[in-house]
Amino acid sequence: MKKSGIRLSVFSLILALLLVGFTIAATGRNPVSVYGAILAGSFGSVKGFLNVLAYMLPLVMTGLGAAVAFQSGVFNIGGEGQVLVGGLASVIVGLLVPFPAPWGYLAAMTAGFLAGAVWAVLPTLIAGRNLASLSVATIMMNSIAELLTEYIVKQFFQREGASNTETVVVNDGCILPRFFPSTQFNYGIFVAVISVLLVTWLLYKTPFGFSLRAMGNNPRAMEQAGVPIYRRTLAAMFISGGLFALGGSIQCLAVYKRFVMGFSPGYGWDGITVATLAANSPAGVLLSAFLFGMLRSASINMSLTNQVTTEMISVLQGLIVILVASPMVWTTMRNLLDAAKGRVSLLFQKKAEVDVK
Repeated sequence: MKKSGIRLSVFSLILALLLVGFTIAATGRNPVSVYGAILAGSFGSVKGFLNVLAYMLPLVMTGLGAAVAFQSGVFNIGGEGQVLVGGLASVIVGLLVPFPAPWGYLAAMTAGFLAGAVWAVLPTLIAGRNLASLSVATIMMNSIAELLTEYIVKQFFQREGASNTETVVVNDGCILPRFFPSTQFNYGIFVAVISVLLVTWLLYKTPFGFSLRAMGNNPRAMEQAGVPIYRRTLAAMFISGGLFALGGSIQCLAVYKRFVMGFSPGYGWDGITVATLAANSPAGVLLSAFLFGMLRSASINMSLTNQVTTEMISVLQGLIVILVASPMVWTTMRNLLDAAKGRVSLLFQKKAEVDVK
């Protein structure tokens, strides 16, 4: 991550905290105590910290998926659909394949990755070489994925007697183990860390990754240099969709041990937020996902104690994204600050001239 990107993310986070703090104060609550409660809930106990890590895991995967796409200049807005498709594919393999661990959950996650990758490639093929319509095509695939997964579960895998749309529990060998039964923190942390290392290596240490980043910076120049832009776009969407899908696989195999309709509270959309705050850096995605894992954990705990509503935490997340994605805000503030400094120095200069006379 470049230093300018780090500064932009840090300043955006600080300003968002201040703005939300004023809003919290306007509702009659103490913003310092609220932010203190967020930190205490995240670091005050081992269980709290592990729960934050558990909330962070799917966000790392979806954040990586968004980062790969955005670094390649591709707007993959279909991450939520890819999460659902990947989760269901993993569970179907977990139901049908009686492999022992670790082969069971490795096969299930591989199926989830491939399903999400294919689901991301489909709208790319439909859009063809008119990549300007790709963002619309991917976002429409979200609704299709939601309806399709619901239909498949109800028609073929619905658990008898369940009031919700859900499958039965997957085979024991396909359950992704947890470190402690009392928390949701699971072996998905290994998948997340390995994925960060692999994506970093791919983007920054290979000619293929360099071509993806160059395509994201200047696709016209790369096309004139003979790089097959459309095939690179298909490859970027394949990798991005697979990473998004792994976020759904981890949740279904480790947390729910089945597919439950509505298991994702918006991991695909949150992944875009995570990647934006991280300036599309794979390593930065880890830190950004941890921050949003803290906020998600805090929103649940605080809504239970009536300290702050979950909507207030969503406002904080939205402000962070708006400020990071709007560098002109900081340019305007810097210009205003420079203008104010110039006026102050001019006043002191005039005063000094008057004193001399």
